This record gives sequence, structure tokens and C-alpha cells, in this order.
Amino acid sequence: MKAPARNPTSSGGAPRRRDYDRRRRKKRSTGRKSSRPLWRRPVLLGVVVLLLGLGGSGGWVAWHEGWVATAQERAAEVTHRVMTALTPFKLADVTVEGRDYVTREAILAALNVKAGDSLLGIDLQAARHRLESIDWVASATIERRLPDTLYVTLKERRAVAIWQNGNEYTLIDQNGRTVRASRMPPGADTLLLLGGAGAPEHVGDLLLLLAYEPQVAKQVRAAVWVGQRRWNLILKNDVEIRLPEEDAVAALQRLAKLDSDYRLLSREFGVIDLRLPDKLYLRKRGSADDMPSAAANKSVQSKV
Repeated sequence: MKAPARNPTSSGGAPRRRDYDRRRRKKRSTGRKSSRPLWRRPVLLGVVVLLLGLGGSGGWVAWHEGWVATAQERAAEVTHRVMTALTPFKLADVTVEGRDYVTREAILAALNVKAGDSLLGIDLQAARHRLESIDWVASATIERRLPDTLYVTLKERRAVAIWQNGNEYTLIDQNGRTVRASRMPPGADTLLLLGGAGAPEHVGDLLLLLAYEPQVAKQVRAAVWVGQRRWNLILKNDVEIRLPEEDAVAALQRLAKLDSDYRLLSREFGVIDLRLPDKLYLRKRGSADDMPSAAANKSVQSKV
């Protein structure tokens, strides 16, 4: 006789819950939608913040950039302090080679260093750029020389002339660049004096012109750029030489030959006019006329 089959129901009539039924029910319950309000949901909250931020992006960028700049400055300061405290190579001396015109104060200000700074923490490239921004400096190199020295080599611009513009005097280098200085350089009283508007831009051509006749060039004290087209030369004995607009080299060579043959530059003439290629006009010193008459000119030419 078979035993009666067990009824899966409990004594109260309800079926027993199996384990896998409970697991399935638990999974369903975890998949239900959250009952939190929309404004507390992270994704939607992020979208709202983003949309609000787009409207004030200018303020955000400004604030963000300011914060970044401040953070960078603080980081650089902290790094500098740490390197200064830990490094065995601390700056004790700055040696400069090639300095004639640039002041010591200008160099130290451009280097932006002080005794005790970390030699390894100095930005050599930035310091070199600051040095080369000084008017007198054409180029510069900076080296670390361990254990404690910063070695600076300067190549300075050289003044070749002084430009008189009204009551102002400005130093000029060979490229026509005006060079300001806190003091006049050594030998400034021997520099060529320039006059006339636009003279600095043409100083290179003038130097090249004078190089053709060194014997005349060494007697030149000043040069005036006339009418934006030609030069008048003033010698040390106050003789004025008027050069032409065209073929100034040929005119200067002609003058050198006349001086070699007749000592023209050392005679009594105050003005020597070479503006015409086939004529020579001379004016005696102290003459009231700006240009002699044709008869006088013919008489003078017969003497030379």
C-alpha cells in the first residue's frame, strides 16, 4: 500500500515559498523605479547645472582662469622655496663679461635673482630674453657655473653716431637704431654727429660711403641729411662739403683726388660744392654770398 502523496500546501492551505521564488522576487524589487524626486536624481541634477553654467560661462571661465593662475603662482613659489632650501648650489656671485654701456642695476633687474637663490632653479631662457630687451644689448648668454656662480656674456650694440634732433641728442648704432642710455658711453665726444630729419635711417649708407675714402672720412666731424635725399659733410676744420644725390661715391673720390693734388681741404675755402658732376663750386671762408659768381668760380678753379 503506497503512502499518500504529501500536499505541498501548509497546514493553513497556502503554498510554501521556494528559495528560487524568493530570489526572483528580490530581483524584481531591486528593478523598481526610484521614488526619489527628479531634482534629487544625480544625472538630471548634472544636466541642470550644466545648462545653468552655459548661461554664465564667461564668469566661470574668468573664475577658473584666475584660480589656475593663482594655483600656478603658488606652486612655483613653493617649488622655489623647496629648491632653495634643499639645493646645495646657492647663488653667491654674478659675473658679467662684455659690459661697457649697460648698468649693473639693469642687468640685475633683468636677471631677477638675489643671493641665496637656487642656482638650478633659475630660468636661464627667460632671463636671457629679459637681458636682450635692454636697448644696449644685442645678444646675451647665461651659464651656470657650479657651485655658486651665474656667468653672463653680453654683446652690446655699438654707437657710431649721435643724432641731434632739435635740443635732443640720441645715440645711433650702425643699423640706424636709436639707443637710449642712462649715461654717455666712453668716447662719445669722438662719435660722428648727425643732423637732419631721417638721418638715423641712412647712417649705414653714410658709413659705407665714407669707407671708400678713409683719408676724407677721418676728417669728417658731422653729417647733415638734406631734403631726405643727400648728405652735407662738415669737416673738423669746419669746411662744408655738399655731396650730390646721385653718384656720391664718385663725387667723394673726386674730392679726395683734388685734395691729394692741390690740398683743397686745407686751403681757405669754407664750402666745396660737388653737386654737379662737371663743375666744382668753391666759397671762401667768411663770404657773404651763399654761392660765388661764375666769374669768381672761374678764377678760383684756375688756381686749383
